[in-house]
Amino acid sequence: LPKLLDGGLEVYPYSPGEDEDGTQAAVQITLRLPDNVIYFEVPRVARWDPAGQQWRTDGISNITYDAQGKSVTLEMGAFYTVALLQDAHLNLPYQAWELQPTGVDEGLLTGTAVFATIQIQIKDNQCMLPSVVVEEEEVLSHITGKWMSPFALRAALKRAGVNIFPAEHSHKYVPGQSKSCSRFVESDQTSRANHHSPAPVRQKQLTRSCWLQPLPHEHLKAGSAKDNDWSLCMFNGEKVQNLKLTETSEAFSEELEEESEFHSTLYHMLKDFASKEAMDKVERAGFLFIDSVYQLLLATRVLAYS
Repeated sequence: LPKLLDGGLEVYPYSPGEDEDGTQAAVQITLRLPDNVIYFEVPRVARWDPAGQQWRTDGISNITYDAQGKSVTLEMGAFYTVALLQDAHLNLPYQAWELQPTGVDEGLLTGTAVFATIQIQIKDNQCMLPSVVVEEEEVLSHITGKWMSPFALRAALKRAGVNIFPAEHSHKYVPGQSKSCSRFVESDQTSRANHHSPAPVRQKQLTRSCWLQPLPHEHLKAGSAKDNDWSLCMFNGEKVQNLKLTETSEAFSEELEEESEFHSTLYHMLKDFASKEAMDKVERAGFLFIDSVYQLLLATRVLAYS
């Protein structure tokens, strides 16, 4: 016959710690990965520590990742809340980028990251993802083709595992540029997004404060600009110089193009050769479109992380 205790029921912890002999009873768990999230590498598994109020990676063993079956199998000493993590900077730096006008107050920003190519269509104050391509396959159909604000688009991409947006301390993990200089150029590029098309970024930093920037081609009609429509200029945040150098030159030279002048910004340099029609388009550009382009350039930091 069982002996009844006077104390009644006793409290038993749901997630016990280690036994007195140091062993743990393993719990095997298989997690099915969501279809609307992309994992570019083997995800790192973390468990929530309620006592320390932090995520921890210890106490997890025998992790098996099935990329084709989209699942992760792991063992733990008890049941915990778990999360799958991946490097926030694995898609940086950008391999190339291009911003080109496609119509009145419309543009297309294309960024080629390490693992993905993202196209962002801009129209007034709305953005849309025409396509997100990974390994030559279009993905994330649940968010492509939908118009949303730049802020909502950024959040949607991050939720889907496509983080192409540098954060405050990203320069410590990804080779980047001067913050003040890139912020100045981003503002300058925004004012020209309605009529000039920057080159797919061959732009690069020569020193900590000096940029080599493809000078955009006047782009009054839809369609891509030709590869031979670019000239190079050097910009250090204070002045712009048009260089004699071309992209096919074997060595770098600071020799200036004949009869070239110094300018304080790329915008003022463009005014020297832009047509009246192009400058009229700049003056008539909608403030909603300008703000959207500026938000995307600030969020992606393509000028600093390419």
